[in-house]
Amino acid sequence: MADLKAVLAAMVAASALSAGAALAQTDDSAVASANRSAYGWALKCFIADGHAEGIRSRAGDATQAKYYESKAHQSFDAGTKLGAVLGLSGSQIDEDFGRTQASELPPMVTDRQYFAKAVATCKALGLM
Repeated sequence: MADLKAVLAAMVAASALSAGAALAQTDDSAVASANRSAYGWALKCFIADGHAEGIRSRAGDATQAKYYESKAHQSFDAGTKLGAVLGLSGSQIDEDFGRTQASELPPMVTDRQYFAKAVATCKALGLM
């Protein structure tokens, strides 16, 4: 649980730093905005980890595939917990995971630069 708290704290901090508009917001709305951004990144990292797992599995690298599978679980857990913090229902969180997969997986598969950027951010957040 301590690791998850550290990841979430890093995600919130990273999101807050990347949200330039947060400076003009109240503290509560800045935190809510950071939490929404962290939630979105947790979902995106779940997809990136799954894609990386598939790449490693197809390459015959079972050790790395297992690593990315564990990171996908961590990203999923982070997304679920952040969704609950945001007051989302379980079904809404599930729908968001589905929408994120539909929108993020195709460019991750077809655009190496797009995937590399996602990987870099997810690694910085501790979710890859």
